[in-house]
Amino acid sequence: MKDYIILKGLEVEGVPEVIPILPVGHIISSKGEFHVDEESLKEMKAQIAKRGVDLVVDYEHQTLKGVQAPAAGWVKELKLEDGQIKALVEWTSQAAEYLKNREYRYVSPVITVRKTDSKATGLHSLALTNTPAIEGMTPIVNSSTFEGGYEHMDLLKNIAKLLELGEDATEEQITEALGKALNEAKSLKEAAANGTQEQEETKVVANKAVCELLGLKAGAAADDVSAKIMELKGGTINGVNIIEELNSLKKKNQEREASDAVTLALKSGKITPAQSEWAKGYALSDPKGFESFVAKAPQIVPLGEVVTGNPLALKSDEIDDATMFVCKQIGVTADDVKKYGKE
Repeated sequence: MKDYIILKGLEVEGVPEVIPILPVGHIISSKGEFHVDEESLKEMKAQIAKRGVDLVVDYEHQTLKGVQAPAAGWVKELKLEDGQIKALVEWTSQAAEYLKNREYRYVSPVITVRKTDSKATGLHSLALTNTPAIEGMTPIVNSSTFEGGYEHMDLLKNIAKLLELGEDATEEQITEALGKALNEAKSLKEAAANGTQEQEETKVVANKAVCELLGLKAGAAADDVSAKIMELKGGTINGVNIIEELNSLKKKNQEREASDAVTLALKSGKITPAQSEWAKGYALSDPKGFESFVAKAPQIVPLGEVVTGNPLALKSDEIDDATMFVCKQIGVTADDVKKYGKE
């Protein structure tokens, strides 16, 4: 599993076309150590090429937060220079104005680190930020399944910590632990009804632990405790339905990945623009199936060219596989091609 690491504090002066984003060498951070070298640059460039779209520079890491995230610029190239990985950036007019006026002064890269050898191998995005320059780097690490919403994800981690599950606990593990807490509260309520001294002492000690777990003050009213537990049981935390939020974020992530896959297929000449909607539906319903289709499909559109004129005109009496593939997509038969395909 990989982690997103956000590094803050690289200062930008003026409106530069080339900006440094990572120094080469061994880097020590409060979340661990990792290494940056020529392989890091090679892996980052390969990752960007595979996605088939320019790497975004946003504002304050909004791309990670699942909100509207206008681009400040686009990374056109990565290169190794003066002991640093640098990015050639094409700024938007708005971002250039911000930089010129020093309204934004720092750039923050979001990277992924390979756990087998602690090497930086992926570059997710860059961000303009006003985080003050600091000595060294301060990373904020999130799960590789991060889909936006820092506050909600941090809240789940805090709940997992209170339940003594660890920050990497799954949603199912957290739900199971909360279920146990609910059963404990039910037992306390039954014990209180019996009225014995021993049961009362157990109630006081356990209620304190339950109250702290639920974010309530010790000695909170039983109705408040019950209401909080029922709220958690329904998946709602601080007025936010976490389950619905997670499902929404997962859907957005799936749609983004499907769009990227279709864009890559178009750029590879494996599908035509007219097939985009069909391809996106395929990629959403069966990502692996669409990936297999793209890998096996012949190139039907020459890279860098636009088909014009009469694309069905035959240069010989034989119909090649690529021509028949396109014809099938638009409902043209082999007989139609032979009859009308010559100019």
